[in-house]
Amino acid sequence: MIRTLSPFDLVRLVFSGMGKLPNQAKPHRKLASARVCMLDVISPKPLLGLAPRRHTCVLTRGFKVKGLALAQDMGSPAMWEVSSLALSPEMAHSVMDLLNGLILNAGRRGVERLFLRIADDNSCRDGVRAAGFSFYLRESLYRRDMSRSLAKAGNRPTIEVQRVTESTEFSVFQLYNSMYPFHIREVEGQTLEHWRQTRARNWRGRGAGQFLIVEKGVAVGWIGTRVQGKAGYFSMMLRPGAPVSPDDVVSLVEKRMSGLETVFCLATEVESALMHTLEDRGYTLVQEFSRGVRNVTARVKRPSLVPIGAE
Repeated sequence: MIRTLSPFDLVRLVFSGMGKLPNQAKPHRKLASARVCMLDVISPKPLLGLAPRRHTCVLTRGFKVKGLALAQDMGSPAMWEVSSLALSPEMAHSVMDLLNGLILNAGRRGVERLFLRIADDNSCRDGVRAAGFSFYLRESLYRRDMSRSLAKAGNRPTIEVQRVTESTEFSVFQLYNSMYPFHIREVEGQTLEHWRQTRARNWRGRGAGQFLIVEKGVAVGWIGTRVQGKAGYFSMMLRPGAPVSPDDVVSLVEKRMSGLETVFCLATEVESALMHTLEDRGYTLVQEFSRGVRNVTARVKRPSLVPIGAE
């Protein structure tokens, strides 16, 4: 049976060992996490129906919970992401049914699009496709142990960076438009507001920040950073022909994260120069992902009557 998680399922979750199962979904803030975070699942507010922008479905067999799927908003009530997806090995074939239950409940809450990141070698991919998700973007996660020193480079150009504010966010959107093809922008954001909704939580909150790389008053690049414990994460965009190189920018990020044990970088398929730079600097490829999207509901404008001749 597939149904909504209830407070009575807490004991079932403990005895079913769901926290020991691998998380097949890889949300932005848990790229390097292997298992389901049960604190997300058993948070009191969702269980009591006090979190309308989060929903969990469970797959049960008798007393035990055999699968769960958790989705939550990405900073907008219209855009949600699957942040937890786990099934016991004998129920791996039920991915489609579990996601369909989640999609149905998300639609009832007015969700327009549901996103999901999954590893390319994950056996659940076929079930994700069968649930109506379309993969539109490939990403690569790189890792570097900061205890390994690299040979010092020569003189580097001075890079001017400015923290992204509400007034400069449009410059980041313009960079994004100049780098990403239409089929990706069509999903993630053809307008500033739509684009903002799909990435609102990625680089915000405690330990996170966004920065513009500026040359003579013009934005030529962007850096997003986040620190979680002893690990740092970053992504970047750099306009083709910019006066600074990807190597210069990565060096700057590493300098700012020098006190951490590990640094991760998430690079997308359009950033081949960045990937080459990371490999040259001693980063290792951890995992390759695909980003999927499922259209849930369509936004329809309410019709209105206008008198003939009205201006």
